[in-house]
Amino acid sequence: MPLALTLPAPSPATAPPAPAARPAALPHGLWRWRSRSRPWPRLWSQRSQLLERQHSRIEALLEQLIDGEARTSLCQQLVRALGLHLRLEERWLAEAGCLCPGHRLSHRQAAELAARLPADSAERLSWLLDLQQWFHLHRYGADAIAYARAASAPTPFMSASR
Repeated sequence: MPLALTLPAPSPATAPPAPAARPAALPHGLWRWRSRSRPWPRLWSQRSQLLERQHSRIEALLEQLIDGEARTSLCQQLVRALGLHLRLEERWLAEAGCLCPGHRLSHRQAAELAARLPADSAERLSWLLDLQQWFHLHRYGADAIAYARAASAPTPFMSASR
């Protein structure tokens, strides 16, 4: 004889709330995407603000590592954050038509430097200082020029990228 599991009917006081209805104005795919995460900004003014916040967080992490103990796990977090930032920045600057080959090459050099995370804690300080120097010069040099070009583009660009 098969075992049947029966559950008592929930009382109205303990019934779970009804799921919220999906707004009719949003297409189904867009609704799912927005419900999982925040949408990426589409205008350059918003994108540059996000990139600048990433710059500030990366610089703060670099300073924290230089001033304190440069643990391997935090250094790996720095490498990941820098890599993600560089890829996003390249993508958005390319979409704005403001990414030159030299800027992309500079990003590759930084990625190569970041990938050479020293195992020895004594060598990490020198590595961090080199990375900090590159990041500072790049942020206020090549990035500043490219961001200014993107901001002065004749028409705001819209992208389907997320």
